[in-house]
Amino acid sequence: MAERKGRFKRCLSVLFVLDQLEEIEDRASKRGKTRQWIRRRQENGYFTNIVRELAAEDTPAYHHMMRMKFEDFTAILREIVADITPRQVPKGGHKVISAAERLTLTLRFLATGETFRSLSFQFRISRAAISYIVKEVCQAIEKRLGPKFLALPSSQEEWQAIALKFEERWNFPNCLGAIDGKHIVMEPPAGSGSFYYNYKNTNSIVLMAIAGPDFECLYADIGTNGRVSDGGVWNKCSLSQAIEGGTISLPPPKCLPHGVQKLPHIFVADDAFALKTNLMKPYPQKGLDAEKRVYNYHHSRARRIVENLFGIVANRWRVFRGVIQLAPSSIESLVIAALMPHNFLRKSSSRNQYCPSGLLDTELSNGERAEGLWRQETPGNSFLPLAMPTTGHNASKDAKLVQDTFKAYFVNEGAVEWQWDKI
Repeated sequence: MAERKGRFKRCLSVLFVLDQLEEIEDRASKRGKTRQWIRRRQENGYFTNIVRELAAEDTPAYHHMMRMKFEDFTAILREIVADITPRQVPKGGHKVISAAERLTLTLRFLATGETFRSLSFQFRISRAAISYIVKEVCQAIEKRLGPKFLALPSSQEEWQAIALKFEERWNFPNCLGAIDGKHIVMEPPAGSGSFYYNYKNTNSIVLMAIAGPDFECLYADIGTNGRVSDGGVWNKCSLSQAIEGGTISLPPPKCLPHGVQKLPHIFVADDAFALKTNLMKPYPQKGLDAEKRVYNYHHSRARRIVENLFGIVANRWRVFRGVIQLAPSSIESLVIAALMPHNFLRKSSSRNQYCPSGLLDTELSNGERAEGLWRQETPGNSFLPLAMPTTGHNASKDAKLVQDTFKAYFVNEGAVEWQWDKI
């Protein structure tokens, strides 16, 4: 036992010395000239030797590596090239890293979650340079692609089109989206104390998202510190405040099919949220009768969309499966930079490359569900679910009436033939 402890201490001592040498080496590299192996990036780097070869010789492998086809990579590059192209220093300056290589580097970081040190050895780019390149590219994606691929519907007509798709695809009328949130686990900033400390005894910021009927992200709010109670995160979101303040153009109340009573358009969420007239949640699990079980089935069927949204994002952009070691502001840009390509690629020619067959939950004609491959993965260290409240929320009579009216609709004229087998 004593010998084993001695070996363990020697091992820790060696690791400590290596860490100290790495830090000294990093400081020296920042002060001095560029290392020789980094200078050979143009000839031997990952982008030159692997990425270009795969693009030219092995198309399927390129698609797997980049999560998209080359033409869609080029389309994204065209949008942001002006923001990420550095100027060449005249008279002997080092050759700059091209915009294409910068975007490739950032997408590989998103796709793999590898450390900057690991990417540094592959791309032959210093860790310091990778840090600002990733931040710069993510900000450019947010700036240029945001208005096109992550913009909240701006008119009642656009919202109504979403509600129609929900009704057609998921048999849930008057539904505008499925809401859920995730804790994105991170290394806390120095001196932050317990500001980001959450219920899972980790540090995080919260992503709140709304999924549309085609698993797209309609809205995202990122940045609330993990210490805030999960039940209150939605109330802090800009969309929630706009709805409560009446400053957003949601469609007016509308009768359900074959109904005579007008009901508001709603979002569906889980038990972490409070029941409101425009936010439906399941009935409590205790003492459920058959009609409430039918409602919960329809509710769960619609809400699975947002589960799949997060499942796809965590599967395709695996940086979200580990603890992210970036500043909170950089994580915010990183999240948005992943959600925007998600929306773009789900509708582009790369749809099957980005979201291959079997990745999503699928539903057969008899209502049987085949779970998507993303559910078979072991839970990652990030993307933690919101905490369920320990006590119930006091919903208003109007909110309960809306929920009961939806329940009656699903039991009668809105019923699907297989629902009684699912409760």
